Amino acid sequence: MAYEDEIEQKVTGNTYEECKEKLFNLYGKDFRITNKVVDFRPAGLFRMKKKPVTVVSYVVNHQKSYSADSGRTYYSGRESEEEQLNRNREAILQMQSSNNVLVSKQINEMTNSIEELKHEMAQQLQQLAVSTQEKHESIKKIEELLEQNEFSFSYINMIEEKIRNEFSLEQLDNFDLVERRVVDWIGESISIAKETVFRPPHVFIIVGPTGVGKTTTLVKLAAQFVKNYAQNHDGNRPEICFITTDTMRVGAMEQLERWGKHMGSQVYKAEKSEHLKTLYDENRANKDAIFIDTSGFSPNDATHIAQMKLLLEVQGMNPDIYLAFTAGTKARDLQNIMQNYEPFGYKSVIVTKCDESEQFGNVISVLNDKHKSISYFTHGQVASRDITRAGVVDFLIRLEGFKIDRIHIEDKFGYSGE
Repeated sequence: MAYEDEIEQKVTGNTYEECKEKLFNLYGKDFRITNKVVDFRPAGLFRMKKKPVTVVSYVVNHQKSYSADSGRTYYSGRESEEEQLNRNREAILQMQSSNNVLVSKQINEMTNSIEELKHEMAQQLQQLAVSTQEKHESIKKIEELLEQNEFSFSYINMIEEKIRNEFSLEQLDNFDLVERRVVDWIGESISIAKETVFRPPHVFIIVGPTGVGKTTTLVKLAAQFVKNYAQNHDGNRPEICFITTDTMRVGAMEQLERWGKHMGSQVYKAEKSEHLKTLYDENRANKDAIFIDTSGFSPNDATHIAQMKLLLEVQGMNPDIYLAFTAGTKARDLQNIMQNYEPFGYKSVIVTKCDESEQFGNVISVLNDKHKSISYFTHGQVASRDITRAGVVDFLIRLEGFKIDRIHIEDKFGYSGE
């Protein structure tokens, strides 16, 4: 209860103790509490909740005041009403300033949250628009053709993106124009290995998984080397030899010996790296080419693949290494094969058994993804003729369902006619 000459004031806080602490900080012990109640006030981001607060009524004693710096009370006589009002006004202004800072901080945080929410919603709407956007009929047809040729999902997406970026809606209505350009893009994504001139002896090594026909392919390479050498050297035959490091497959040595006898070439066997080095040193001075056969392992057999790599590391040999795989291998398996044989440092690949496959999108997709080139195709079992230098046109004319302008692609990419 306040007397007539006393001015009753109020202070709020979360608890009664908090209110008392505020009063003590302002007046020391120079106050008297006259009442306390619990009130409920709006709270939360949208002021929808009610929060309990304590409201304390008080009066200030006039007999003494409090020094916050010294923490001591002292008698100063009765304050004038004007002095008391000024002191209370300063206290109120300090409290309002603190509240303003807090409110400003909350407003900034709320603004940032709203901006983040708007950005997130915009992204979701954009993704929804892309996913629900109706594809043009020309794009649908191209996708179907690429899937028919077993191109990988990532390659198809790459082609679709190029179509969207480079064609207007009016141009998309001209399917022949789109199809012709897509065929060009496919051709441009194929890398053909350039023929490299080696100082004798030219060492050929073929690596790859089991069952891809590495031995037969090696013999085909040898037959082609002999043929090309004779054409460039007045019909003279080169001096060549075979070395097999295949100790896993039964009959591997016998198979190579039959071919060696047919071609008038010696055949050696090397089971260790030192054996291979000795054979290389013995033949390097009098041979034009050396053809090295290797064991076939599962691409997941990391142990044996590493052992074979160590066996083939002969100082000064500088071999021309090819990775062989069959044309019908799935794109996902090709990715795995190429990745696991990467330590051999092969520069290009040989695609075997092309006569057993009708689609080559898998090969084109993975070679493009791995940034590798192709050197040869093989097809059939006749060693003297069933191998050809790879060319872009050879891939393009095998595309199923596409309308191929043969004159255009030969002018653009060249064609050897082999």
